[in-house]
Amino acid sequence: MEYSPEVKRRLKLPERAGLMPDPASPFVMGDAEDRSLNVWVRFQVQLHDGTIGAVRFEAYGCPHFVAAADWHAERLEGCPSGALAEPDTRAVRDVLDVPTEKFGKLLVIENALVACATEVAA
Repeated sequence: MEYSPEVKRRLKLPERAGLMPDPASPFVMGDAEDRSLNVWVRFQVQLHDGTIGAVRFEAYGCPHFVAAADWHAERLEGCPSGALAEPDTRAVRDVLDVPTEKFGKLLVIENALVACATEVAA
């Protein structure tokens, strides 16, 4: 399968992959998986006065899945915390040129971000 230049770039240098660098800072965490699709993702999101600070992720899945997690992490930094509840799955599909048959994997990322939003609301 041929991957878009954006997917290749994000796989080569996933800037937000890994654990939160300063675990003493307050953060929320959300994860989701779908074993039938062979994907898993966890997000850690720092919050500062209702604004999203750093976002980090750990992911297991195909290149499109990992690149999509990185795209969401980058896009969310600096947004109001409410953005966690409204991930733009269609935009990431278009930006990364994700094939239609992989759209379900992107919904797993959406579920993990909504889990973060639920933690914020708690």
